Amino acid sequence: MLNADILEFIESFEVARLATVDVENRPNVVPICFVCGEKGVIYSAIDSKPKKVTGRDLKRVTNISVNPSVSVVFDKYSEDWDQLGYVVVHGLAQLLLSGDERQYAEDLLRAKYPQYEKYLKKGAPIIRVMANRHVSWGNILTHQSENKSIDE
Repeated sequence: MLNADILEFIESFEVARLATVDVENRPNVVPICFVCGEKGVIYSAIDSKPKKVTGRDLKRVTNISVNPSVSVVFDKYSEDWDQLGYVVVHGLAQLLLSGDERQYAEDLLRAKYPQYEKYLKKGAPIIRVMANRHVSWGNILTHQSENKSIDE
């Protein structure tokens, strides 16, 4: 389970990186839109943004089907290197094709990303990552405040 500081850091990002491995142990890393659900479960949709292939033919999906071990990277860069930080969540991924949890994840994703009005088909597959451990480094406690506007 992810603690409150880790969740706050993760949830402050719009994009993360999902790392998967294929049957021949070749890595694949792609940027993802995501949300955190209950108990730190991470969800990412198979959306309809332009891609070379679609749906179940996506490398991340085929990789998860043969090896569900994945990592999700959340990293913060700053010119002030005292502010650098990252969290890597390791876990098991599964493709959700139907059911209440898939709908719950879709609802969360639509609430976070207004773009999904256009780019997420109703009932789209959702990748669920169940965190089983994480690694963090650096300054992960200040990221949230750095993203606030002057008006806040």
